[in-house]
Amino acid sequence: MTASPRWRLAAVVWAAIIFVSGMLPTQGVVHAVSGGRDSTATTVAHFVVYALLGFLLGVALSGWEVRASSLVLGLVLAAALGGVIELVQGPLPYRDAQLADFLVDVVGAVVGLVVFSAVAPARRSRSHPG
Repeated sequence: MTASPRWRLAAVVWAAIIFVSGMLPTQGVVHAVSGGRDSTATTVAHFVVYALLGFLLGVALSGWEVRASSLVLGLVLAAALGGVIELVQGPLPYRDAQLADFLVDVVGAVVGLVVFSAVAPARRSRSHPG
């Protein structure tokens, strides 16, 4: 089963949102919203947005069919996005590149792909009764 174009579009749009937000000067907003707990807020945000990305990539690449190749490709794509963003942030005067952010991104993507792997068989059996 292949993914529908809407799931692929959702994954691409979400990746674009992650990239654009990673380039914006957001320190002031994060500080105002987090009440001075910037590190915790950004760590949670990295985890959540990449968990959703991992899930979306799982569906977009395999259409609710759990395949190892799709899971690996989804992880590689999510990690590449996180890595590129951190590299681009390095020279920006209003951002900073952090290995910890990249590692949280990867862990989030893994969790998203694991959730996809757990949900996909039930979703698939419900939509394709035997």
